[in-house]
Amino acid sequence: MGKTIGVLTNHMGGASLPFEKGFVTSIAETAKQYNSRVIYYTGGFYNSPDHFQGQYNYIYDFAGADKPDGLILLSLMIGEFCSKEDLASLYSNFGSMPLVSVGVNIAEIPSILIDNYSAMRSVVDHLLLVHNPKKIVFLGGPANSFESTERSRAFCDALIETGRKPDKNLFFDAMYTKELGYTTALTLLNEGIEFDAVVSANDKMAIGFIECMRDQGKNCPRDYRITGFDDIENAALVEPPLTTVSQSSYVTGEKACVLLHEIMKGNTVPQLTLLPTKLHIRSSCGCNGGALQDTNDIEALKKTLLSFKRDYYKREQDEYSLSNISSGLINTNTVLELCTILDQELPKIQEFINCHLCYYERPNETSHIRPFISYTHKKGATLVTEGEPWYNTTSLGSKMNTNLRIIESLNLGKEILGVIIFECDVLPYSAFDTLRKQISQTLKHIKTHTYIAELNKNLATEVEHLSSLRNIDQAISGSKNRDVLLNVLLSEIASQQKVDAVIISLTDPFGSTPVVAGSRGFTTHVPEGERRITPATIFIENTATDPLPQIILDNKILYTHEGFFGYCRLPLSAQGDVNGVLELFTRNPLPQSPEWRQFLQTLAGQAAIGIENNRLLEGLKRANSNLREAYNTTIEGWSRALDLRDHETEGHCNRVAQLSVQLGKKIGLGEHDIENLYRGALLHDIGKVGIPDAILLKPGPLTHEERQIMNLHPKYAYDLLAPIEFLLPALSVPWSHHEKWDGTGYPQGLKGKDIPLFARIFAVVDVWDALSSDRPYRGPWEKERIVEYIQAESGKHFDPEIVTLFLKMIPQ
Repeated sequence: MGKTIGVLTNHMGGASLPFEKGFVTSIAETAKQYNSRVIYYTGGFYNSPDHFQGQYNYIYDFAGADKPDGLILLSLMIGEFCSKEDLASLYSNFGSMPLVSVGVNIAEIPSILIDNYSAMRSVVDHLLLVHNPKKIVFLGGPANSFESTERSRAFCDALIETGRKPDKNLFFDAMYTKELGYTTALTLLNEGIEFDAVVSANDKMAIGFIECMRDQGKNCPRDYRITGFDDIENAALVEPPLTTVSQSSYVTGEKACVLLHEIMKGNTVPQLTLLPTKLHIRSSCGCNGGALQDTNDIEALKKTLLSFKRDYYKREQDEYSLSNISSGLINTNTVLELCTILDQELPKIQEFINCHLCYYERPNETSHIRPFISYTHKKGATLVTEGEPWYNTTSLGSKMNTNLRIIESLNLGKEILGVIIFECDVLPYSAFDTLRKQISQTLKHIKTHTYIAELNKNLATEVEHLSSLRNIDQAISGSKNRDVLLNVLLSEIASQQKVDAVIISLTDPFGSTPVVAGSRGFTTHVPEGERRITPATIFIENTATDPLPQIILDNKILYTHEGFFGYCRLPLSAQGDVNGVLELFTRNPLPQSPEWRQFLQTLAGQAAIGIENNRLLEGLKRANSNLREAYNTTIEGWSRALDLRDHETEGHCNRVAQLSVQLGKKIGLGEHDIENLYRGALLHDIGKVGIPDAILLKPGPLTHEERQIMNLHPKYAYDLLAPIEFLLPALSVPWSHHEKWDGTGYPQGLKGKDIPLFARIFAVVDVWDALSSDRPYRGPWEKERIVEYIQAESGKHFDPEIVTLFLKMIPQ
């Protein structure tokens, strides 16, 4: 066998990528004439902005590790999104290996170029000289592409040399796709940009442009003229036939292969080889040339049609086989099942002689690779034994027994799974690419299925853990009692961690020595008192054999008489503060699995949160109780001050407050409302501090003017208490207790249930106490007389419902 040559390419080609298809095919056929083997390294666009494309550039690393005798570099496609410098940096990894660059002139590497400049000049010169358009749109390729730059330069030079100035508003950079040609045409029409000709740097964009214009009712060449570049297979068959330039990808690959073999022989070759192109004048530019201009065009079309016919039956067979593989792979959950499917179906795809599926030692790390399924046409598909060595980024390091080897990425989206290596004697039509995608999807499915299976194995434990955490969470949120919380914590920790005994010791809020707060599992006695230990984490698998920290020896905390062997201790920390210590004891060696320790940390964290919440709640309750007591003491002090000022009503505030509370409970008020009613009753006459003593302490009846001043005391109460937010719920009593059910009261003249409930309750109580008490201007009324008066005022002064309840409450 002769030499082994490598080919770096972005893709193996197909119906939608005719240049790549012709290029790789011609290399395979030319290498065969030299008795050489070919390895295709299919690694996508180098440094592509599309993360998926750039993700599998690692395929190119195989070329450096395999060390073929020489490399052909399809720089034209590989470097579509990068600079010459980036490509030169990539190629420098291949050392002194003979290289040939195709499509981009790389310094010190023999290069074969399509004469993009001259080819584009031939198209533009014809358009300008024969048809003389005025406004020409230029559809360029990717901005960093070498060939796109050359074609753009030729276009601009042609304009300048004929006295025209390039218009930047008519330049559009795009990917070489039909879709972008279509959208560019739509943009021109929507923005009302005038043009009468289009020069496209690619046939696909030109065809997309024509289709869009046709959809919008525009005719070519009547309304505009257009040219393309590449002369793809259907360029002559569109309507109108496309004027374009042909470049033979087959000749390009053939020339590159010949040149590389000359270099490998030690012969001198030109540094730069320019391949000629041919201008095909057809109807799209406005000329009368048809789709087929000469005999050569007709023969080329015949050859294409015969090729289609020859491939048709084979393609049907492959598609049928791939369909069977796809159906079999749908429910494939293991590598063994995948191997079985491939063993059954791959023999039906005749081109494949060998096929190797390889995976990486670590996902997305491409340093070491190993096959896990190998297929040969003679032996079928077999699992590779576990003892197979890892290879250091080489295509298996195996001896090549076929003419051709194709290395493709196995990946799904952004995840690198491995590589697939095909070995064959003739290039398959496109089956290998479809198979690669199918296997990539299956491997991802197997990986997911394996992960789910592992999760299912631990599902029972996880459910128990979740249930335990839920129980603790409910205890934290639902229980205000520390002992209840501690019981739940002790029970769940002992149960989930499979330990024999547990102690929880807590510090006081000032960080004292931990004191046992709760324990479980001890048989000889119940631990109590201080646990003089530091809150550091300790795991001791076996206290009989493992070295023990001095602090444990000094404090004798292991309860060896209980027969414990395993011991661990964790701090209970919440918000950075240690509020206790958790200790676990086992009568067997302490479990050491990472999962056991991890969940213990989770339980300790939950316990710390629960204990801290309980501590904060208790502190809050104490603070709130103290605050409420202080408020009530202050309010009671104010009421006593009022009593001291008005000796005749001494004790009135306290009596009406107590009676209001009794009536409020009878009505069914809640605890919070009862408290606010009590405060309002105590403060009902607080506004009288604003009444002059001469009026407030007058022994006889008040004059009309004095009564008007006295009636201002609810307003004074409102002004005094309203700024105090804490007393707002109680304000309705001082503000509204002189309102009457029939609306004749003051200060607002409220009526019926517009009067606040607290004020309606207090109004009855206030009158009862006032009529029951001795006054300078009258003696106390008898109870029967007071009852008759209140009944008479029911529905006028008082709420009838409250009167009924009040009279039922008052002892007869």
